[in-house]
Amino acid sequence: MPLSKYLKYFPVQDATDQVLLFSTKKCSFAQVPKTILAAAENGTLPDKATEQLTQIGFLVDDCEKERQEVLTYLDQINQLNTRLRVSVILGMECNFACIYCYEGALKGKHAMNDATADQIVAYLKSRFGPDKKKMTLDFYGGEPLLYTKRIEYLARALQPWVEAQGAAFDFSLVTNGSLLTKKIVDRLKPLGLKSAKITIDGPADIHNTFRPFKSGEQSFAVIVKNIQEVCGDLRINLGGNFTRDNYHCFPELLDHLEESGLGPENLGVVKFDAVMQVNDTIASPEFRGGCASTDEPWLINASLMLREELLKRGYDFPKLQPAPCMVDVEDGFVVHYNGDIYKCVTLIGHEKYKTGDVWKGSGDYRQTYNLDHWKQEEKCTKCAYLPLCFGGCRYSEYQRSGSMEKVDCQKKYFDAALEPMLLQDVRYRYKR
Repeated sequence: MPLSKYLKYFPVQDATDQVLLFSTKKCSFAQVPKTILAAAENGTLPDKATEQLTQIGFLVDDCEKERQEVLTYLDQINQLNTRLRVSVILGMECNFACIYCYEGALKGKHAMNDATADQIVAYLKSRFGPDKKKMTLDFYGGEPLLYTKRIEYLARALQPWVEAQGAAFDFSLVTNGSLLTKKIVDRLKPLGLKSAKITIDGPADIHNTFRPFKSGEQSFAVIVKNIQEVCGDLRINLGGNFTRDNYHCFPELLDHLEESGLGPENLGVVKFDAVMQVNDTIASPEFRGGCASTDEPWLINASLMLREELLKRGYDFPKLQPAPCMVDVEDGFVVHYNGDIYKCVTLIGHEKYKTGDVWKGSGDYRQTYNLDHWKQEEKCTKCAYLPLCFGGCRYSEYQRSGSMEKVDCQKKYFDAALEPMLLQDVRYRYKR
């Protein structure tokens, strides 16, 4: 049996007779003797070892069959998906003045009205076929908790209907955290609230510079206090946005959180990401310091350093795995406050990427979003990292070139970062 074409292997520094194997298709990895790898390569592997390595995706029956499985992976995801997941933009008002906000000029007193809300409910019901087992809404703004009554309105209209179909309903919030009080959580939990993602951009001095209230007042202490009050009742996932100048300060944030009783046992997923350098006319042209590509050396170093800090402290950090973009998931889309439909939350307000609306439905967006564009690139179809990438982030490519025609190749990033990430997992997730 041949070795998988999606297998990467790396030397083990403290065990020269061992090699670390990782399947980008299965996201399984193992440390094995080099003699096992050599036997697998020349076809002399014992039956038991062959069976074990086949189970975890290191050996395959047919390389071409495996390649076709990867090339049709997104099709399979859509065939098997039993969940309708929709991001709902409730309005564009926000009580923060984040200096890098990608929504920028879109902000203002624009909010969903009753007629649009009712049509959204009707549209989501029409999209929730008999094969669906769950409906999940992710509420965005602006700041979604400025529209708490609208959240309740939509949840009350959908929760009993979905449950009457024998399916499950829940929703999450993508919030700045300033209004997420225990009183609000107690109101929303019975209606299906399951989690909230909150952004903290580093220790207090940095966060308060990057994410102040519109009044100019500091927001850090308010957010931490709210998390302390609700983390026992609600799963809180924590995000944060760093730049090349401040990422090294984020361990100070983790120290403060732990001292405040917000350690790994009190929080859900914690993950920090680089601020993207947005270059279109919507976001502020004055902000600089974000990243334009995943292969920037400073970003690779920053990502690995912060990943190490989170893992060694025991926080829940996302595992390496294929992660289909919402653009590629048929039953995943964004509904704007005015009823317009998009395939990515970062593209709201970009009229050319609107796919339809909740009155007329969504049209064919394959050409607009260049679906399967990676299939036209030999560098993609023959790349061992394809299962982890599938052409990368369309929004990133849009910001660099003004279109989505090209792929956002992440090969350089994985070449530099995959081995260190696996070694981090060995040290902290799978301690021997």
